[in-house]
Amino acid sequence: MKKPDKTYKSSKLSYQEDATPYCQRFDAFYFDSESAYRQCDSIFIQKNQIKRRLQTAKQTFTVAEIGFATGLNFLLTLQAYQKAQLHSSSPLAPLHFISVEQYPRSKEQFIQALAKFPQLEELALALTNSYPDCAVEQFQQDFQASFLNGQVRLTLIFDEAAEALSSLKCGQQGLVDAWYLAEFSAKTNPDLYSKALVSQIGRLAKEQATLTTMPLADFSPKQLHEIGFRFENQAGAGENRAMFYAVRQSNPLTNKGYQLRPRITKPQHVSIIGGGIASACAAYALTKQGIRVTLYCKDSALAQGASSNAIAALYPLLHQQADDISSFYQQAFWRAKALYHEITEQGFSFPHQWCGLLEVSYKEALTKRQQAFEQLNTWPKKLIHGVNAKQASKLANIDLPYGGLFMPSAGWLSPQHLVKQIFNAAKASNLLDIVTDTHITKIRQVASTTADVSTKGESNSSWCLSSKQGEFNASVLVICGGADAIEIEQLQALPLTATRGQVTNMASNSKIKKLSTVICHKGYLTPENNGIHCIGATFQKNDTNINTNKADDSYNLTMLAKCLPELSATINWQEQDIASSKARLRCMSQDHLPLVGAVPNISEHIKAYPHLAKDKNWKYSQPAPCIDNLYVLLGLGARGLCSAPLAADILTAELCNTPYPMDNSKLFNLSPNRFIIRDIIKRKV
Repeated sequence: MKKPDKTYKSSKLSYQEDATPYCQRFDAFYFDSESAYRQCDSIFIQKNQIKRRLQTAKQTFTVAEIGFATGLNFLLTLQAYQKAQLHSSSPLAPLHFISVEQYPRSKEQFIQALAKFPQLEELALALTNSYPDCAVEQFQQDFQASFLNGQVRLTLIFDEAAEALSSLKCGQQGLVDAWYLAEFSAKTNPDLYSKALVSQIGRLAKEQATLTTMPLADFSPKQLHEIGFRFENQAGAGENRAMFYAVRQSNPLTNKGYQLRPRITKPQHVSIIGGGIASACAAYALTKQGIRVTLYCKDSALAQGASSNAIAALYPLLHQQADDISSFYQQAFWRAKALYHEITEQGFSFPHQWCGLLEVSYKEALTKRQQAFEQLNTWPKKLIHGVNAKQASKLANIDLPYGGLFMPSAGWLSPQHLVKQIFNAAKASNLLDIVTDTHITKIRQVASTTADVSTKGESNSSWCLSSKQGEFNASVLVICGGADAIEIEQLQALPLTATRGQVTNMASNSKIKKLSTVICHKGYLTPENNGIHCIGATFQKNDTNINTNKADDSYNLTMLAKCLPELSATINWQEQDIASSKARLRCMSQDHLPLVGAVPNISEHIKAYPHLAKDKNWKYSQPAPCIDNLYVLLGLGARGLCSAPLAADILTAELCNTPYPMDNSKLFNLSPNRFIIRDIIKRKV
């Protein structure tokens, strides 16, 4: 380790009239005294979600900072820990804050610089009291201190950044959970962005490690991309400064290369096949990223498939334990609520009501299930909680003989209106073109003739889409066509099936009109909208006939009567009360989770990962072989209203190289290639 420059000249600060520290070496201000607290809190604490992550950490949470400067970021992190502990019923895991500083400051400089922050006075005093009070030339190689009864440990290393980080030990899983990068210019301080430093960041960063920094004209995230970080560049507004935010989610040194998703240059144009909730959410998310979208819909109007029902319930699929399916659907549910609120806030309204949803415990097995939910207490009460019969009756505003599980944030909406309004919101960007009455029946890959493709080592294959209306070109193609997509040749190897469902719309009457929450039994019953209630739905595998029939209407009425006989008798619906019916196809996956991402090249997977059949933990670094520029958002089943917004976020992150909204293990649960990997492991291929 080379000897750090700890001369007074190196660390000398001067101060403006408002006490703003100015560094002569770098010809730069350390921070704006008036807004530094808010800016640094926003960029480093809030964007890295430090408080929330401290509350959920199971083991030591480590923050690493390049450039300790005057210690402001450390004090903000210390304050976040203090606040997180106040809101936690049990002791938090320890926090280790590691910072490197090549040009240390004296105690006097710290005291003078931090005097501008009275809200940090107590914590600043704890820092300065423990800080070395000798001349900086006499500092040891590093400085250690503990705070908040030993729960927070500070390690401050006085050395060039790459050298300092190289002295840290870490295991294969990495060390650092969150990175704070200094904002000084690479021109004045080139060591901050050296290849050696980036290599150390890659060595120490855990999977899902976050990183924030204030962007500069001479800073490029390219090197950080190469070590697996996915970047999001956020512009500043008002006094909020612009920032880079990154998450390490594509580590090239992974032992599970088949979980790595392909990286492409952000496209300028994307083509989508579909016309329902999946394609609406995808189009909206992509246009928000500035990507032009052309959508091909087979019908004369949008939302004519599974998204065309009059009323549908929005609620998550939850099990007693937080398994993979439940974890996905609870995250998807909150994302869906947020998106639909965002759409209405923009003035695109649709019929809906967040009136809650009651899963009625109408038989003994469901009563035991309800008891298990209450005992395990896996989920927050704002998501789901148990109620007795009296409470259930009050919530539903009708008499019910049973209690159940109530989801207070759930509700109902009109899918067709919602889908059309999401498309309208996307069209407001002037980046969406919709082509109706165009049924894409076949796609074929077209090799690029671009001269520099081979030199870049990238594919530039495009697609030709065939329909009765002619052929269309697509540089990047996303298939969101629901059950229709199963017939496309390139997707036939994916384990997708079409399942028929018929919904029956019943005319309201005085006995049921006052129903004030969605009721689920083996089927469901919605509150009234435009004079009707929806009941259903049938679930018929291997049936692709979308003509309605009386037998299915009878089945829906019979199911209501079987599960809730007292309520059914009170309502007294007869065949003549059927206002209308609708049958559509659901696109179902094998494991009840969506397929989101690049379409796998199945034969190349079999060649690339053969040893998984002998050892499922066999180490492979090779990324998953995929068909170039072909993506899917499929398999949403009966819960597309819940899962489509989050799935669209994942797809958009993949195409734009921005951070994914979930970690790699959860992401792989949605990857279209998960099935072939499982088949190889189970020796089915």
